[in-house]
Amino acid sequence: MKIISRLPLSTTNIVLLGTFFVGAIVTALTQNWLGTTLLLVTGSFGLAGAVYARRPDSRDITRINALEYRDERDRLLAKQGFAAVGAAALILAVIEFVLATILGQFVQFAASQVIVLCIVWAIANVRAVNRS
Repeated sequence: MKIISRLPLSTTNIVLLGTFFVGAIVTALTQNWLGTTLLLVTGSFGLAGAVYARRPDSRDITRINALEYRDERDRLLAKQGFAAVGAAALILAVIEFVLATILGQFVQFAASQVIVLCIVWAIANVRAVNRS
């Protein structure tokens, strides 16, 4: 008997899609139907994209965009894309923090987001330096 050790989706997609679908359940329980619909539709499109990217003949860009990496080359290309996303996320979080401070709304949330991004950035930098 052959045991299949590979999951049908990447662990990252399972976590992300699970978050969307659990969020849809919670919003349905609170009768937030717009939120439920938004989360269900988003999760469904994400699931469809991930399954589509798992096909044997899928293109590199399809696999990378769907977080369904096939090999180390895909992972290396994805790291380059995420480096740009990380820089943009940090810039947007700082802008959000400044605007929240000026407007006096959601300051704690914006500040915590910037702090978490900076901590992740620092950890990632330490790991990258230690690997080289």
